Amino acid sequence: MKIKNISKFFLLASSVFMLTSCKKEADSIFDMFEDVTVTFNNSDPKTVVDYKQVDDNTEVWIDFTINSAKEDMYTVTVERTTGTGFDRSTVYTLTNDQRRSFSTIFKYKLQRDGQTSFRVFARNQKGVYIGDGYKKVVVDGKTSYKVFLNRNIYLPDTVAKVLPSFFSLNEGTLFSYNDGAANAAKIDFGVYRKAYLNSSGQTEYAVNLYSISTPTSPLTVYDVSTWSPKRTTKFSAPIATQVAIFGGNAVSGSTIETLAKARTINLNATVGATAAAGLVTGSAIFFLTPEGKYGMMLINSVTSDFEKKPLLNVSVKMQN
Repeated sequence: MKIKNISKFFLLASSVFMLTSCKKEADSIFDMFEDVTVTFNNSDPKTVVDYKQVDDNTEVWIDFTINSAKEDMYTVTVERTTGTGFDRSTVYTLTNDQRRSFSTIFKYKLQRDGQTSFRVFARNQKGVYIGDGYKKVVVDGKTSYKVFLNRNIYLPDTVAKVLPSFFSLNEGTLFSYNDGAANAAKIDFGVYRKAYLNSSGQTEYAVNLYSISTPTSPLTVYDVSTWSPKRTTKFSAPIATQVAIFGGNAVSGSTIETLAKARTINLNATVGATAAAGLVTGSAIFFLTPEGKYGMMLINSVTSDFEKKPLLNVSVKMQN
């Protein structure tokens, strides 16, 4: 019985050895595309050949030469990658005399804080990827804006006056009415709500904000007439459906400014007369501070805390 078991073991081992010895080694990803090479050329102070840190709104050049030793290239793509995804929309269609070597300068204005990488790759006549030279360059955008996330601004408590109902856009800090006078120089706005009857006769509230420099305060129970100095920040009317814009488009000081300048920013206070026309979830206010800094404030939610005290949860991006 033991002899039979030993024989079976050797037969099995021999079969495994034969199958293993006949198996072809698979190509490694690191040597499958060695025929394509990419060189990043240092032809100008604007060029990037490895890594470069630049200011917001700076033009950078990707001066490159791509060569293919064995296979014809039909398109060359410049891929741009950030922390939120990649873009492959820049594609060069090559002519017959460029099939094995192609050079050009890709010019790009960096308007995003943080790192953006660029790589160049080729495809053959069938659109199949044939290599990128295993190279990329990285451009690092310097910090050009500040971010304050998830700040809770409470609707006024008109008796104790201790809830944080006033906000500093520059610092992302909050103040109650009781400590507002001592911090007037920091405060950009306060919030309040106004009751009205809807078409069904039910009570609803329109939520708005106001600068303490407004000639006539809309919240008379909070007397800010003696507060000094008063900041003169200006605001836009609320703009609906801005979550994606805040997250994906307001990504540098220059993009925030471009977005803000597309709006009319001339209000001391917002004047929504209904809930939908006031500050609502997903809407945003664009603003301009007395120092000339543009910004965007997103209303994350209009809600209440666990004690049922009404509040706005907001996030802010503004230029440094």
